[in-house]
Amino acid sequence: MELTENEFRHGCRLIESHTGVVVSPCWVDYARRRMAECQAFLQNAETGTRGLQALVDRLLIKETRFFRHPASFNYVANFLTDDAGNAQAEPPSGFSVWSAGCASGEEAYSLAMLSEQLCQAGKLRSPLRLLATDVSRSALIAARRGEYLRSRLGHLNAMQLACFDAAGEKSLRVKATLRKRVAFALHNLLDPLPVKIGKPFDVIFCQNLLIYVAPTRRKMLLDKLADALRPGGCLILAPGEFVGTPPDPMLRDRRDPNVLAYRRSRKSAWGP
Repeated sequence: MELTENEFRHGCRLIESHTGVVVSPCWVDYARRRMAECQAFLQNAETGTRGLQALVDRLLIKETRFFRHPASFNYVANFLTDDAGNAQAEPPSGFSVWSAGCASGEEAYSLAMLSEQLCQAGKLRSPLRLLATDVSRSALIAARRGEYLRSRLGHLNAMQLACFDAAGEKSLRVKATLRKRVAFALHNLLDPLPVKIGKPFDVIFCQNLLIYVAPTRRKMLLDKLADALRPGGCLILAPGEFVGTPPDPMLRDRRDPNVLAYRRSRKSAWGP
């Protein structure tokens, strides 16, 4: 069944109010088609969170891949281990890293692989403590499973592929030791972080999420992310994802012009 224009706009308003995500012109057709496929969820979204969650799961785009922007991962490695004195001092329990908007887990597992590589090279004493969150339950189910088609992993090198086990003819699965290092949790960035989730973080990785958020909400989300960083910590966005003045305690780090990174001032107090 086709949606009326009023039904479609109503669905868009529900999604934006719940997630902050705006249906932009470039994916209107996709959004309209997905809403038409699940009109029952659209109707139930008004009466309960279960219907709204189902609508979110079906509508949000979960496109991602391992080491999607290599320069950003290189930046993280240098930020944590730089011999020139610019690195963050490693805490006794290891660095804490948050992958915000992790989708089906590729970004979080890429950070786990990077952690493994740095530990093996003797550049880190402890593996990264990784939290990965997303607003989509279905994405998190796939992320926890950690199984991916071989056809989507062809760009990985031999060291990275060694982090997988065979999972049938067409798939590979992230090794159990790495899966255990990532804590996946359902979280809406519009909401405060639950108290049980440890913070502050040394690194927050939040790429290709703000581009879907209304410009009026981006600054508010950046304020929240900045508040979750410890002094000296860094926030990494996708290139071109944010243009404007960052939150007050944040300074743009321009050491790599290909990476959009901000560091929280070491002199700033942690917290809102």
